[in-house]
Amino acid sequence: MSRALSILFASLLLTTAVPVVAWSQDCSSLPASAQRARSCNPQQECVAQVERSLKGPARDSGRRDCQRLPTSGTCYGPETYSPQAECRERGGKKK
Repeated sequence: MSRALSILFASLLLTTAVPVVAWSQDCSSLPASAQRARSCNPQQECVAQVERSLKGPARDSGRRDCQRLPTSGTCYGPETYSPQAECRERGGKKK
């Protein structure tokens, strides 16, 4: 009985460890370019975008829509980076 449990445990360990190792080395599955995440005020970012792009009643409606967003969180951009390059630098050599 204990041998069967040992085999079962070993097979479960191998089936979960092998995909993680394979995934961590396959940098080509990542995008070549992405926007970098940064801390921000999503509500304020939304209002700024509405102010730049809309006029009249649409602007007022856009401002109201922005009020639904949180005042702190994560925004993406405008800075970009290469997730593939960062992956390769961390040690995933596969292209």
